[in-house]
Amino acid sequence: MPHKGELLTHQRHFQYHIQYAVPVEIYKGDVHIDIGVLTAVDEAFVELQGTLYNRSLFTFVSRPGY
Repeated sequence: MPHKGELLTHQRHFQYHIQYAVPVEIYKGDVHIDIGVLTAVDEAFVELQGTLYNRSLFTFVSRPGY
């Protein structure tokens, strides 16, 4: 189970967040972009509430309890 503030990098991290509806914060560089619950993931993209984010362009951070 990833902890608050932990970076999500592995497929199993993303799957855990989808399965348990753990919120994720998204950054592009140092800029906060979005926060919410993931709805889908594959090797290249993450979907957060209808918006796709490229996994190689954005940073994904675990935010349990948000």
